Amino acid sequence: MGYVNVVLYLVLPVLTVLYYYVKQHYRFWANRNIPQLDASFPVGNMKGVGSKLHFNDVMGEAYDKGKAQTAPLVGLYFMLKPVLIVTDLDMVKRILVKDFNSFHDRGLYVNERDDPLSGHLFALDGERWKYLRSKLSPTFTSGKIKLMFTTICEIGDEFLASVTRYVDREEPIDVKLLCQCFTCDVVGSCAFGLQCNSLKNEGSKLLEMGDKVFKPPAWRNMLTFMLISCKEMAKRLHLPVLPSDVTSFFMSLVSETVSDRERNAIVRPDFLNLLIQLKNKGTVEDESTEGLEKLTLDEVAAQAFVFFFAGFETSSTTLSFALFELANNPAIQERVRAEVLEKLKLHDGQITYDALKEMTYLDQVINETLRMYPPVPQLIRVSTQPYTVEATNVTLDRDTMLMVPIYAIHHDANIYPEPERFNPDRFALDALHARHTHAFLPFGDGPRNCIGMRFGLLEVKFGIVQMLSKLRFTVSSRMQLPIKMCKSASILEAEGGIWLNATKLEMA
Repeated sequence: MGYVNVVLYLVLPVLTVLYYYVKQHYRFWANRNIPQLDASFPVGNMKGVGSKLHFNDVMGEAYDKGKAQTAPLVGLYFMLKPVLIVTDLDMVKRILVKDFNSFHDRGLYVNERDDPLSGHLFALDGERWKYLRSKLSPTFTSGKIKLMFTTICEIGDEFLASVTRYVDREEPIDVKLLCQCFTCDVVGSCAFGLQCNSLKNEGSKLLEMGDKVFKPPAWRNMLTFMLISCKEMAKRLHLPVLPSDVTSFFMSLVSETVSDRERNAIVRPDFLNLLIQLKNKGTVEDESTEGLEKLTLDEVAAQAFVFFFAGFETSSTTLSFALFELANNPAIQERVRAEVLEKLKLHDGQITYDALKEMTYLDQVINETLRMYPPVPQLIRVSTQPYTVEATNVTLDRDTMLMVPIYAIHHDANIYPEPERFNPDRFALDALHARHTHAFLPFGDGPRNCIGMRFGLLEVKFGIVQMLSKLRFTVSSRMQLPIKMCKSASILEAEGGIWLNATKLEMA
């Protein structure tokens, strides 16, 4: 009887209070007259994400609700954390550009004490971000990127040789794997001066680390949501962002490479060399270094880490989807090839930096690929002060997290008719000028846009030209069509992979 009394007088009231609290908590946005998706304890709107749903599906549901109700914002919940989805393009423009000073942070979890690699440019906020961005911006000028182009060309020859081996054996090509190997070798060389040999071996230790970062088990995705939701508690518990083996591998790699270069006075035209200059001089420019703040070795490692992972995975995703769409649309493939061969003829048949700049229809093809398959499908911003939303009676509190659903915007049929159809003419000049300036955001916009955008585009453009100038692609019967996105992947990935066949061109 005593146990029954305990349940009646203690446990049930506690459960009742908890139920009431959760119920009220999941009405946070509704109580502020903002439309919201129904949420359930304890995962909020993340139920089924990674198994039955992709994160983009949840973003798309919120986006559609906002459009249907002509609401600029729609609420949902990362576990217990209330988050807003931005559904109005004018509002997107204000957040990213016009009112950037009120939204300059991303609000991601950073714990440099227990995980030094988390202190990178993409995740840092406030003055730390501003300081690092100003230090790193000169490392991504056209001149600096042009110095790395020779490296891209050398590895491009290996990329072509790897694909050609499959052609000679008349075997289907695992395009995503070979694109990953290509971009891993390029970025590994341009970031660290390393010969990764991923193409020769169809794998490498760096690729293995990449899988740990971009293809985590479902529980680690949930942990990421929890870290963002409970940042202060996570820091007190000394929780890292990355798996410990990834951190120890990268810290050791950078430390040993920097030490070797400094000891032997090695200078290479790569990103790490520029970071070493920032570590030792505080600048990559020819200017007085007196009084300049310098990067620590931990900061160097964190920036090298994000350059590698942001550079290799996003570029391989774009390159592999572009090759798939070209194989799946032979008329477009022939039109691109005609432009490629015409421009190469003007440059003695060589793939040069200037030749790539002249390929404007290829630019349209890459942009259409980025529209359909944006490698970063959402942007995150956090309000740094109270903010009144224009033309509404809504005022956002400080530290409100907002997300721009890039994938949903790029697939809005009102902006892009027949959004699932691959059509590079959407990016002809007249079509571009007819659309809202913020209807296309593969690299974000404003002061926090992607700092490595030009390098990534160059890498993708070169890869396509190298392939199409020598080979003709068709879709393999091994490919799962219609194409579906893998639910568990943190970035866009085709279910079952991307499999193509290729034949050599008959050159006149």
